[in-house]
Amino acid sequence: MENDKHNNPKTIFIPDDIAEGIFHHLPIKSLARFKVLSKKWTSMIESTYFSHKRLIRTGLPTPNMKFLHISQHFTANFVEEYSNSITFLLETFSRDDQNNRKTFDESQNKTIQVLGSCDGLVLLRIHDDFRSIYLINPTTKEHMKLSPEFMQWPFTLSYLTPAMANKPWRQLSQSVLDYDISVKRMPSLAGFGKDIVKKSYKVVLIYTRYEIHDHEFKAKVLSLDNGEQRDVGFYDIHHCIFCDEQTSVYANGSLFWLTLKKLSQTSYQLLAIDLHTEEFRWILLPECDTKYATNIEMWNLNERLCLSDVLESSNLVVWSLHQEYPTEKWEKIYSIKIDVIRTNQLHEKFWMLGLAAAYFSNIRNRQDQVSFFRQRTISYLPTMISPSNLML
Repeated sequence: MENDKHNNPKTIFIPDDIAEGIFHHLPIKSLARFKVLSKKWTSMIESTYFSHKRLIRTGLPTPNMKFLHISQHFTANFVEEYSNSITFLLETFSRDDQNNRKTFDESQNKTIQVLGSCDGLVLLRIHDDFRSIYLINPTTKEHMKLSPEFMQWPFTLSYLTPAMANKPWRQLSQSVLDYDISVKRMPSLAGFGKDIVKKSYKVVLIYTRYEIHDHEFKAKVLSLDNGEQRDVGFYDIHHCIFCDEQTSVYANGSLFWLTLKKLSQTSYQLLAIDLHTEEFRWILLPECDTKYATNIEMWNLNERLCLSDVLESSNLVVWSLHQEYPTEKWEKIYSIKIDVIRTNQLHEKFWMLGLAAAYFSNIRNRQDQVSFFRQRTISYLPTMISPSNLML
């Protein structure tokens, strides 16, 4: 009888709420091991609900962010139009790595572009015309392909009306666009983020048209919880254009794009969309000395949009956008002396500067490479969310 007790140990039952509480405190590598033990645990760990609670618990002043560099690799006999398979090379590194400075092949196919990141998921495209957009999880290597819809756009549109005094843009009536002669266009910009009220993820697609007198854009929202694509407005931005060298940044329920003055190509304002109300708004830039868009670095730090001029001054100032409805204001949160920092051994606070920290030595010496770095690399927080679980 004594031997039977040792040979037949009792089964230990762990309630789901206790298991979830334990999982919240485990690192990503440990969570990956627990996924293979139970389908129920797999569903729990990959759920957005679990990820939201875990991100809140780990909302530390210096989060363990990672950086992702993406490139596309083809075999010698690869013919893309006859194949549905795409191979991405994902290289990740963090502030804990022995060598923080990474060197990448600058001759790689540059049609690939990172479009944004939210909750550890990264949105990217691989064609100039946005025909294929991928949502990937760099931690689990899972991905989901999204196919944006073409948009009907009027071939000609002749009008010129001054923008309203209280807005630097105006929303146009949809009836203005009802022309028989039209052309199909794909998005020129996109962003990815979360509706913090409904806890649902959305992709925003921006269709632009720049003419001599008129600069307009139309916006669509793709809701990942139901796959629905819908129009959210047609706008005239008359005096400015989107900055192609800057990708969108998600923070605290909104997506942000940098815009430029149409004639001078200098930085103008930030255009933001609230992912719950799906309404656009303008935000003034902080009072920094920057003039050129390539100097500006934007990133998400603890759900607040941060901005800095990474090229002009030896004293790097970090601005953070404090959103308290209905007002928004910039706060200076860091001032870092660049000349006293060794970039091969970055100070812990310096990693708060997002992508600029990863490439700082390169950026200071080669300003022409800033755009390339931004389009292929992004910071993210590891998560176990499965992209396929976002679509119900």
